[in-house]
Amino acid sequence: MDNKTVTKLEIEELKKIGKYTKRNIKKLEKGYPIQYLIGYVNFYGNKINVNEDVLIPRYETEYLIEKTINYLKILNINSPKILDLCTGSGCIGLTMQKELNSQVIMSDISRKALKVAKKNAKELSLNTIIIKSDLFKNIKEKDFDLIISNPPYVMKDEQLPKELSYEPKLALYADNNGTKIIEEIIKESKKYVKDNFLIAIEINEKSEKQLTDIVKQYYKYFYFEKDLCSKTRYLFIMNKKIEN
Repeated sequence: MDNKTVTKLEIEELKKIGKYTKRNIKKLEKGYPIQYLIGYVNFYGNKINVNEDVLIPRYETEYLIEKTINYLKILNINSPKILDLCTGSGCIGLTMQKELNSQVIMSDISRKALKVAKKNAKELSLNTIIIKSDLFKNIKEKDFDLIISNPPYVMKDEQLPKELSYEPKLALYADNNGTKIIEEIIKESKKYVKDNFLIAIEINEKSEKQLTDIVKQYYKYFYFEKDLCSKTRYLFIMNKKIEN
């Protein structure tokens, strides 16, 4: 049997919100994410609404935020003007805005995802600029201190856990072994950043070598960082060497 075991915690969560039904238990047994049934996740201390139109925010992305804030301090970038590309639920941009009290622009190609991001911004009482855009195409602003993104980076032939099959393909998969969208961000970003800047991107653990070759074409200083499972998960690009 392929069915997964539904945990006591999951049952308690469903009961708490009045969604403990046979139908929902069967969905969970088939690997359907409980976050979509509940309708939200706790992300960096904030309630972030989610549905099948957006990726479920995960610990890896919380750690991206943590590392990004640390790099901003090292680079002495205060109250940064931020662009969050491929924003999805808005979890990154909204969290950064709350943590740093910054001006934030969030964009995504998906109207349905932006609807979720707008709901989250409203519930968190944040005045965030939210734009429908294919990466930089509709971004009129320039001079960003920080460009941050959790873009699609899964390789087309990559085997994923069953629960990810319910998440939007548009937000998961990218051509060129998962690097196409990241390469576009890197290539275009120079027109949009200040002299002292940071670019922070969540990446595929298998893409370090390919991305190294790509970044070298456009920038001199960049660093890869590992997630809590010791997998290469983050790429940070800047205009100066960081002293360890």
